[in-house]
Amino acid sequence: MFNNTDIIITTNTQKKELLKSLNKTLLNIKIYTLNEFNKLFYFDYSKQTILYIMHKYNVIYEIAEIYLNNLTYLSNETYLSPKLQFLQELKQDLLNNHLLTINKLFKASLNNKRIVLYNLGNNKEVELLTKELESTSKVEVINDKELVYTNHTVYEFNTIEDEVEYVANSICSLIKKGVDIKHIYLTNLNDDYYKLIRRVFPMFNLPFTLNDNGSIYGTYLSNKFLELYDSDINKTMDTLKEYVDSESTEDIYNQILDIVNNYAFIDNYSEVFELIKGDLKSTKLKTKDIINSIHESSLDNSYTEEDYVYLLSFNQGIIPHIHKDESYLNDGEKEELHISLTVDKNIQEREGTILKLANIKNLIITYKKQANGDKFNISNINEELHYEIITNLPKDYTYSNLYNKIELTSLKDEYNKYGTVSDSLYALNSTYKDLPYRTYNHDFTGINKDELKQFINNKLSLSYTKIDNYYRCPFSYYLNYILNLNIYEDTFSQKLGTLFHAVLEKFSNYAGTYDELWQETISSMDTTFNNQEQFFLEKLHDELSFVIDVLKDQETYTDLHNELHEEKIYTSISGDMKITFSGIIDKIKYKEEDNKTIIAIIDYKTGTPSLDLSTISHGIGMQLPVYLYLTKNCDKLTNIEVAGFYLQHILNNEVTAAIGEDYEELKKKELLLQGYSNDNISILSTFDKTYENSLMIRSMKLKKDGDFYAYAKTLSSKEMNILSDIAENKIKEASELITNARFAIAPKKIGDTNYGCRYCSFRDICYRSPDDIVELDPVSKEEMFGGE
Repeated sequence: MFNNTDIIITTNTQKKELLKSLNKTLLNIKIYTLNEFNKLFYFDYSKQTILYIMHKYNVIYEIAEIYLNNLTYLSNETYLSPKLQFLQELKQDLLNNHLLTINKLFKASLNNKRIVLYNLGNNKEVELLTKELESTSKVEVINDKELVYTNHTVYEFNTIEDEVEYVANSICSLIKKGVDIKHIYLTNLNDDYYKLIRRVFPMFNLPFTLNDNGSIYGTYLSNKFLELYDSDINKTMDTLKEYVDSESTEDIYNQILDIVNNYAFIDNYSEVFELIKGDLKSTKLKTKDIINSIHESSLDNSYTEEDYVYLLSFNQGIIPHIHKDESYLNDGEKEELHISLTVDKNIQEREGTILKLANIKNLIITYKKQANGDKFNISNINEELHYEIITNLPKDYTYSNLYNKIELTSLKDEYNKYGTVSDSLYALNSTYKDLPYRTYNHDFTGINKDELKQFINNKLSLSYTKIDNYYRCPFSYYLNYILNLNIYEDTFSQKLGTLFHAVLEKFSNYAGTYDELWQETISSMDTTFNNQEQFFLEKLHDELSFVIDVLKDQETYTDLHNELHEEKIYTSISGDMKITFSGIIDKIKYKEEDNKTIIAIIDYKTGTPSLDLSTISHGIGMQLPVYLYLTKNCDKLTNIEVAGFYLQHILNNEVTAAIGEDYEELKKKELLLQGYSNDNISILSTFDKTYENSLMIRSMKLKKDGDFYAYAKTLSSKEMNILSDIAENKIKEASELITNARFAIAPKKIGDTNYGCRYCSFRDICYRSPDDIVELDPVSKEEMFGGE
């Protein structure tokens, strides 16, 4: 049928089929889809062309593409339609600016060649192309499909659910008879069928590969890309790479990278933001093909006598597809261009569908009468085909116990609501006598440990916040950090915390003024503040200036003048995957003397600090002990002695709003460090020279006999080591539980406080009951450290 040096023009599906069938033959032939050939024969365009149209005509990406896709069949004749006149002017404008690629060499290469139009059907566009090609080439039209199998059967079902259930049972029956699953296909599917197949087929243990993947636009990584988008695209892609944590996100990252590389011709990527966004919308997620499975396919495919094809939704309006006169060019304008009108397309669609159906030997056709509250009719094409219609098929309950049980509960619902009784109800009820009905179990059934490892790409990254979340409630951790369901909202409080921390990190080594540092930090945050936020920022500017002055005063009371700021410390946790624990400490003050390093740990707080240690043995509220653990693992510090670990409340709303002559003293008092100090005076005094009646640490005071007052929070070095060990053990314990996929609904209640549910954003999802709450007792210092 095909000769050496032939050029074949066909459909996309037929091209794939031909490449498979001709793979073993040594023919020097070229195969193009009609669209590919048209781009070479008429013209092609680039992203620069789209950008030009968008800017010149002030239109969006999608409209620019519509214009370009309607230029192909324009000629030099005079058109009556203003729309065609506009397109004609646009085409000439693009040609004048060298924005349409005319491939003269390709046209020349067609001379005296045999060009085969293969299975393209008959339409005016193909006729136009044929006429142009015949002037220089030998054109041959081949349509090798004939009406072979004309006696198919159609199966009618009341509902779409019954239809999909029948297909699942029928496929199971075929497999039982020895039909290889790779020879079973589904076609003519839409969203309603995709959802049902994904729900029903697993109940029958039927593997499948569907082509319903949406675009990458709207995925987490795509949204993050648009959020990070910068005129410097390399910076954007480098930052985006940090969010790639699995095989699927790596695929999406590479697809985004391919899109970005299409615009290498531009320096400032801000100019092509809308184009890239349009490309994201049109780029489909990659389909993961399961080789030994049922595949979705097209009616255009060439099927063998071994293949079994299930054509679902044989309904009017769905097959054949009905074209309407609602495209950019209406029928009057198409008539001027001498291309196919709406009626022509519908005739071609109908004839093409009949031909395709007649070329499949083992074709099982089904349709439904209703779905989602809508009623449907059988396709009117059957008036011409005269296929036999089979109705009232008996139910088959052979292949899925799970589906049968679900069916039984539905039938029981029908009986209880409406008194409806059916033969199926009696049959199923007698088989599944012990089926629980009208019961509910909200327990999390769990996930497979190996599947979890694969999902997180065999890497686990932990922090204090994540560990704390896990111990408060494992199920909340699962929703937050495995499924990533928690939506991060960048609130003013969070922006403010970022601003304050950044200024406090830099002020001691900053060469400029405080005002310059403030403004520079705001500019670097890449965020905007509304008018209300700007008002508060002006007030808080002075508050932070006061904080810095107080910190400078406190510096005169200490011998620890070396500082680490925003120190990020990593530790590795042993396990059967790569586990990393990390944390950032706002400030570590230190001094090296006598082969040891005396340190003080300080964490800035814009919210209300908590110093409760009674929950840390249960893994909750371990922030300060975690800092002790991290400093032990800091490469920059050796042989450490901890003088104290503290929280510093750098913004207090109540004090800020106070009025009176003691206003500044109240604010200074609020800036005193709150936490735990070493009871070894030689160590403590190195950090706080005023420890006897401290000007740095809240509630730090000595009695006349040299003992600390009872309200002074002190610990021994040994007790601090115990706290560090508790933190390390709880981190390792949580790592093991998480990697073993232990995510039960188990909120913790310690004393009178429900730590698991108090601030949980998923309370409406888990439906927890009182029995799920794990009640624990607070742990006293005596129990934690031993002794009095």
